[in-house]
Amino acid sequence: MSIRDSIQDEQIAAYEAAIEELASSTPAGSDAKVAKRLRHQFGSDAFYELIAIARLQRKARQKLGEGIWWATDRALQQATAWQVAKLKSSWFGNHLVYDLCCGIGGDALELARRRAPHGGVVAVDMDPVIQPYTAANLRKAMPEDPGTATMIETACEDVLNIEIPAEAAIHIDPDRRADGKRTTRPDDYQPSLPQILPRIEAAPAAIIKLAPAAKIDLGASTHRAWISLSGSVREQSLVFGDALQRAELHSGSVSAFAVRSDGSYSRFDAGDTPAGELDSVRVASAKTPGRWIIDPDAAVRAAGLTEFFARTYGLKTLGGPTGFLTHEGDIDDASLEKIQAIASVGKVIWSGSCDERKLRRELRQRNHYADRIKVRGSGHDPAVLRKRLRPCGETPIGLWIGRAEKGVFAAMTH
Repeated sequence: MSIRDSIQDEQIAAYEAAIEELASSTPAGSDAKVAKRLRHQFGSDAFYELIAIARLQRKARQKLGEGIWWATDRALQQATAWQVAKLKSSWFGNHLVYDLCCGIGGDALELARRRAPHGGVVAVDMDPVIQPYTAANLRKAMPEDPGTATMIETACEDVLNIEIPAEAAIHIDPDRRADGKRTTRPDDYQPSLPQILPRIEAAPAAIIKLAPAAKIDLGASTHRAWISLSGSVREQSLVFGDALQRAELHSGSVSAFAVRSDGSYSRFDAGDTPAGELDSVRVASAKTPGRWIIDPDAAVRAAGLTEFFARTYGLKTLGGPTGFLTHEGDIDDASLEKIQAIASVGKVIWSGSCDERKLRRELRQRNHYADRIKVRGSGHDPAVLRKRLRPCGETPIGLWIGRAEKGVFAAMTH
């Protein structure tokens, strides 16, 4: 009998104990004695399913947190990391939320963990393989106190046909790999953006998860938020209805959220500036690095907010909006704190031509080595350069390599 036929009965504790035991060996399931015993206990079909799940546990814990998680490789790749899901769940307030195309439940888990009381979550996916896994994962979000219990349910249905109460909010993560190839075109998602928009626009609050590079134009009724995790952009979210007010976002505009590994985050947004006006924002360009060099978070760049960010804090570009930013004078403490919250910032101690012989000489004279190297606009490989420059000194510094009017430059920072 397949695990999926009995995953929700009394066997689940035994299955999860087996997954944990298999995952504890390296590689997962390599202990012959354990494998023989578990194959005899559960049968060959269930055993090999457990092996496949056990081999995903390290990646699953990185995305979903500590625990034993039921997943397939494909579903895990598309699952939302808990830190990002937690941020979005806070935008739904106390609504009952239908999490459509829920996969293994990355977003549904955090929707279920919202501070009580809340309306709960119904996790919907049409994949009969995934639905039992999602149900098993959501058990971990059930409140221990029955008095605070809220609706936490799963359903295996077509999200285009399921009945959704008028008062329920919607989160949807459409399949971006329906034909086996990743796509950034929302019209090619399954379901497509035109198919889901009528239900989204009728809901009191809604979020659509899109690929970071997806290009759309929905006018002034929604907000586009790019969300990064530990410096890597994970998704673009379209935010509708009263979720906008809870997130303190403006319709028709864009924002960037930089989420850290502990779930905390910083944000930068365009306020009430319409998205269409951001392309006309221009700031001055510097010929060389000034006293400060700044690299906005990837979410800021993905949202097209680099020059708006520079204008907000009186910065200049180095090599255009795709390069680093710089400031020639002092930055007051309040502004510096805000910049550092969503950008890498270095105080320049030297800048000049990016000639490796000169770099070596400068580093040796200062007894420095390049511990952290950031590159924009040149073909340098930070890992290779770090290795070559390591023997130059004992004190770590930052090394920034970029392109400006006078060619490729290097800047050293504390």
